[in-house]
Amino acid sequence: MDDKISSLIQHFENVERDEKVGISLDGFDKLLAELYQSLPKLNKQIKDQFELQDEFVLKADFLLDYNIKPRDILDLIIKTDLTKFIKDNGIKQRGDDILNILEHYKDVENLYLENYENVAYRNLNLLKENGITVKESELGIKFEDLTKVIFKGLGFNVDDAIKNKLNTKKDMMDILLNLNNNEIIIVECKTSKERGYNKFSFVSRQLKSYQNLALKNDLRIVKILLVAPEFSDDFVTDCEMDTEMNLSLITASTLSNISEAFKTSKYTEFPHVLFRDIVINEERILKALSK
Repeated sequence: MDDKISSLIQHFENVERDEKVGISLDGFDKLLAELYQSLPKLNKQIKDQFELQDEFVLKADFLLDYNIKPRDILDLIIKTDLTKFIKDNGIKQRGDDILNILEHYKDVENLYLENYENVAYRNLNLLKENGITVKESELGIKFEDLTKVIFKGLGFNVDDAIKNKLNTKKDMMDILLNLNNNEIIIVECKTSKERGYNKFSFVSRQLKSYQNLALKNDLRIVKILLVAPEFSDDFVTDCEMDTEMNLSLITASTLSNISEAFKTSKYTEFPHVLFRDIVINEERILKALSK
């Protein structure tokens, strides 16, 4: 009886895992585009199956509005068409066809970027639900790496060479943005499960050490940015009272939204002068980028 119960539990855990295999929005769009290329009749099939009104429905945003996910699409495709699609697109053929397809289009970096705020909050449950399996011990480094990707996408020169030259065993800054002419921006990344990051005394000592390292090497610090999931009122007040650093606070969600807005703006490099608030004002920056 125990074996049967264990087997039943395992079965439903597998079903749940299969249903929650996530791919990024970009990955879903790529999957749909290549499905349409291999199986042009699929558009009408999906339109009829879900009784959709639009003429062309193989668009990720459109389908997700109707809660139609990648797995829902793939489950409708007959075995022979699925095999043709797999061969056309160089997808692994051994094992479960649908899981192989989902894995092929997973696009892990974009999937992580779409879950940037969940990484910041160290929310393992939501990450798992969205198709990301990661150890909690890895989330700090992952948040730092994703923040680097975002700043690179904003057109900044993320300069690891200068950062590594400045860092010591005791003082190790996360990210250094090289603005040229000996001008830099220092970026510190903090994850937290707690609502409202409130460890100002600890983080300010860190940042002042980094500031001293840079100044000793004749570098001008244009700005210090602290990225965290959110900040407590006390933390913001302490930051406002600090007179030794040119420090601004930016939440993970604000940085993510700025990154998305930048993609459709006229700028090739983010105008860093917009980082001038104590707590970065997302609405103001999005408005500036849209002009």
